[in-house]
Amino acid sequence: MKLAAKIEAFVAEQGLVAGDRLPAERVLAERLGVSRPRLREAIQQLVSRGIVVSRHGGGTFVADRTAPLLEQALRPLEPLIRRDRGYWQDVMELRKALDPEAAFYAARRAGAEDRSRIAAALEDMQAAAGSSPDLQASADVAFHLVIAEASQNIVLRQVLAGLSALLRESISESLADLHAHPQQMAALQQQHHAIATAILAGNAEEARRAMTEHLAFVETSLRSIEQDASRIKRRKASMNTPLKPGSRP
Repeated sequence: MKLAAKIEAFVAEQGLVAGDRLPAERVLAERLGVSRPRLREAIQQLVSRGIVVSRHGGGTFVADRTAPLLEQALRPLEPLIRRDRGYWQDVMELRKALDPEAAFYAARRAGAEDRSRIAAALEDMQAAAGSSPDLQASADVAFHLVIAEASQNIVLRQVLAGLSALLRESISESLADLHAHPQQMAALQQQHHAIATAILAGNAEEARRAMTEHLAFVETSLRSIEQDASRIKRRKASMNTPLKPGSRP
């Protein structure tokens, strides 16, 4: 059973209704036996489906089920994961438009609880370093979703939450490519730290700049890796091409 479904089952088992508050993040993560980054990501998926709502400074509550189901609208994007290896470029274009603004407004509007969550998400991401790309991706997505939530822009938060599954798949594939390049992985950690530091300091312009540079670095690195792989593939193909009659080796 997927984690989001487990949370839904927990809500039903506990008899929670619209307006009831879910247990604190730490308590619920321990109850379900999962990491806090995975829990945050699953909760954001439920937010996008209108099942729960996150209230600024107040926790997570069971929502009115008449809320719009953004996830259903975005579901047609899921086949991209399976059939188009280069879809990460489309995801990156969208992220470059949304993530820097999320960081900008998070720096302006984040309250004490938001700042605490961002700091915790950064620690979780650093703790996941060296683990599998999937685990690192979950922590990475959770970090960016916490920033979106701290922006206090409900539309921006809903869109990014609705895209969380696509983001996780894209980030997981990207990290798998970058895993063989330790220097780049170390640079990513430094960039995430710079983003969090700017937001926690309330420096909106610096937060936007740090996020923009982070995404540009990821995009450039992945394009370089793809180009190298393409050159190697062409070289192997040329070496395996049979010689034409009369030609010299």
